[in-house]
Amino acid sequence: MKRWDLLQTFVYVVDSGSFSAAAKRLGVSKSLVSRKITQLEKHLGTQLLFRTTRQLNTTDAGYTLFLKCERLFSNLEEAEQSVLNLEDVPRGHLRIVCTDILGERYISLAAAKFSSIHPQLKIDIHVTSRLVDLVAEGYDLAVRYGKLTDSSLKARQVMELPHLVCASPAYFKKYGKPKKIEDLKKHNCLVATFDPCTSWKFKVDKQAVDVDLQGNWRSNNASALITASTEGLGICRLPELYVRDHIKKGSLISIFDKYQYDSFPVWLVYPNTRYVSAKVRMFIDYFSDNIKILSNISTM
Repeated sequence: MKRWDLLQTFVYVVDSGSFSAAAKRLGVSKSLVSRKITQLEKHLGTQLLFRTTRQLNTTDAGYTLFLKCERLFSNLEEAEQSVLNLEDVPRGHLRIVCTDILGERYISLAAAKFSSIHPQLKIDIHVTSRLVDLVAEGYDLAVRYGKLTDSSLKARQVMELPHLVCASPAYFKKYGKPKKIEDLKKHNCLVATFDPCTSWKFKVDKQAVDVDLQGNWRSNNASALITASTEGLGICRLPELYVRDHIKKGSLISIFDKYQYDSFPVWLVYPNTRYVSAKVRMFIDYFSDNIKILSNISTM
């Protein structure tokens, strides 16, 4: 049993990237973690980690051991979860990674309400535009848009988002409303540099139409594009979820609604393990069942 404890400590150290972080996750002191790593290296007769004041890296032997032990402990956790799932009680630590407004409002709101129902569960919401490797970085769930390309993940579609073309009343008053899709080429279009919003697509007479746009302002952030548009700088095209509140308030006006291109799907994805933990399965069910209610709450 002692050897298992040493190996688990080693896995936590490598996975966390530091002795301090591993100690926090294990609920022990940093000095105890250090002693256990020393004991393990002494037992195996080889150095496992290179330690400096700023960085921690594995040796070749340490990396090999980590890969094998991580898989071993993952299998043990799956076996444990297969039994816990029978109780349908979410336990442990649920780590979710998501993007911008969907994460800040809807996922976080769902997680807060889910946490109030299941206070024994710890929830970590990480908001980032970076594409995260769930398995390598230890996340349970992620939000993904559009066509899925990673076949190593399981997925469940939870909603669809249409795109809306919008500008402020002040912009339309000054420059007029474009009457045809082609008229957009004469306007200052605020371009998003993040997928799936980089291209402006429309459906005219059941045919897809792409518009080559010109503008003096672009951003990789939806909130920044909305701010520029509400300030009268130009026309933006973003998911309805992003601009919903501004349209209700009248600070943005939507045009070309009848030419909306196909809505793009939103997925909750999770690692393709043999057993899906109760915490993952139940959160996905909760979010899917309550997305319409959550959407109404967040826009009040």
